[in-house]
Amino acid sequence: MEEVDQSKVYFRCTVCDFVFQDDPNFFPIICPQCGSEDTERI
Repeated sequence: MEEVDQSKVYFRCTVCDFVFQDDPNFFPIICPQCGSEDTERI
């Protein structure tokens, strides 16, 4: 079973609707799919 990294949370890109995990301590959160900084925590 894969360990879940507790320091990472889910974000959704408001441009391409891609859902991904990232560390909320880093800013800006950039979508790995389209490169947009327009993301929101979910």
